[in-house]
This record gives sequence, structure tokens and C-alpha cells, in this order.
Amino acid sequence: MAVPQKAGCRMAAKVLNIAYKPGAWLDFPATVHAPSPEDRAVQCAFMLGSADAITMARIGRRQLTFEMWSIILGVEPPVAGCAHRNRKMQGELTKLADAHALFKGIQRPLADDDDGSQVLAYVLSPKFMYEINPDMVSVALKVAVPQDVVFVVYARLNKASDGPSGARGTVTHWHFVETDPAFPTLPVDFSSRYRTRLW
Repeated sequence: MAVPQKAGCRMAAKVLNIAYKPGAWLDFPATVHAPSPEDRAVQCAFMLGSADAITMARIGRRQLTFEMWSIILGVEPPVAGCAHRNRKMQGELTKLADAHALFKGIQRPLADDDDGSQVLAYVLSPKFMYEINPDMVSVALKVAVPQDVVFVVYARLNKASDGPSGARGTVTHWHFVETDPAFPTLPVDFSSRYRTRLW
């Protein structure tokens, strides 16, 4: 019984012209662009540290991966049926290059940075994102982001730059943070959470 079912699935895929590469959603680009710490109008490259997201995805926690695709990279996740399921959901995705605020230095160690002084915190206000929500069409669902949160992307700076086009550092972590009541485009308690605002 299993063999005819497999054959039937292959035949259906040919008829429907489904182009789907298993595992593509874990195949991230090596770098991502962001505004430069020194000049917001100038773009610079960061290595994309995806190891944690891939590890979490392999143990069933896939939301970090979908956040990377839809908020940091600004594209829909490359999973089967995603475009078809979400074809009626209008709204632009954001990307790291759209960050509207940048802080340097966090008040805790992060990765290889013992005191957090060489960590950048890019702040974004995404309107839409993709979340894990499996159904018969796709596992990806485009949803509106709540208005009381911002998205913070952390990048660890390299000790020395490789030049103007070289990567400035590595994106290591990201997450949603509640907005500050007095400054709704910034994270709550940003003045004590971060050391210096660059722009």
C-alpha cells in the first residue's frame, strides 16, 4: 500500500508543478547587510551566525529560523506552499537594513564578548513576519506583529575590520522586546539595557 501512495504523490507533484527543495529553509546566506555603526546611510556586511537557529530547528523549535528569514533577511521562508498559503496577506516584510535605531554595548556578556562592550543591538519595528503554523498547505503563516514589541538583532563586532567591504562582525542572536512606554519605537528600559546609542 505504501508504494502506490509514494508513486501517487510523485505523480501529483508533477501535475501540480511543485518546485520544492527539502532543507532549503536551513540554507542561509553567509552574510546580511545592515546600516553601518558610524553612518546609518552606509550599508555594511555582517556574517550570519545561524548555528543556534539550525540547532533549535533540528530539535523542533523552528520559530527562530522563520524570524531570521522574515525579519532579518526580509523574505518569506523557502518552505513548500508558503507563497500559495499566504497569497492574500498583504504587507511588506522588514529586514536588518531597515533598522531605525542602534545601540552599542549591552549590560551582560554575550557569546565571546566577556563584558558585552563590543555588541551592537539593531532595533527594528516589523509589521509582519512568518510563524510556524502547520496546515495542509504549508507550515508557514504570515501574521501581523503586535504593536507593543520591537525586534532586536545582536551583532558581535570583529576586533579588526577586513576593509570597507569586509564583514564588520557576526549576527549572533535576535528576539522580540517590549516597547518602552515613553519611547514606543525603542526597547523597554533601553537606557539601562544598553550602554550607548549610536543613532
